[in-house]
Amino acid sequence: MDSNLLAFAVAACAALPALGQQCPHAGAPGAPSEVRTLRGALVFHDGIRQWFELKLDQPQCGQASIELVRVDGKWSQLEVLRGCQIRSRGTIDLSPTGYYSLDMYQDVEEVASVGACAQQLPFPDYSKAKADKTVPEYRVEMHVNYEAGDHPVLFSVSSAGKELRPWQAYAHYLLTGGFVLYGFCADGFVVDEVFGTPQANPSHLADPRSSDDIAMFDPEGAAAAGKKDLHLGYTCVHQP
Repeated sequence: MDSNLLAFAVAACAALPALGQQCPHAGAPGAPSEVRTLRGALVFHDGIRQWFELKLDQPQCGQASIELVRVDGKWSQLEVLRGCQIRSRGTIDLSPTGYYSLDMYQDVEEVASVGACAQQLPFPDYSKAKADKTVPEYRVEMHVNYEAGDHPVLFSVSSAGKELRPWQAYAHYLLTGGFVLYGFCADGFVVDEVFGTPQANPSHLADPRSSDDIAMFDPEGAAAAGKKDLHLGYTCVHQP
């Protein structure tokens, strides 16, 4: 967090009654605020990380924007309201790790639109999509634009030159809090080869074809070397 914003937040909280803090502060890590209602514009960021930003009508706790999360996993309630003016209710806390995109987040318990709102469709649910187990092996290719801004990872999954769909049934990824990019195979498959832009250091987390292995890439290192347009990939084979 920016030191000036942190000082503002701590000073504001220090002046509050002892009955409950309206803002979290560094002096009490892991102590969220009381339940608060926030208002603003809901923005969905479709980047390497996908996350929701509430651009506040009025700054709160020294922040102009707060990240919205759903610990209960009910993301569809936010998905349909993206682009709308909303009211959200929940506790606010300091973001504990690099997995978060802003300095503070709200664990949303309730959310509703404010005024006119053209609701969107929820995102497709691929949680039940399964890989075709008759496919002996397949190739996962990822195009990663590591420039500033929202740039989703573009996937292509193929076997013997034939595209496999939906790709979400065969591959997924994670950008860690330390900004290491992990690539995963579908259940029943393991990582065989890892390849891509050399500056991103394509590598294995464990022994190739072992159940503990994950494809690993270093987009931060590549960006430091001047390479931000990254073509990365790995192959998956049946687990021995």
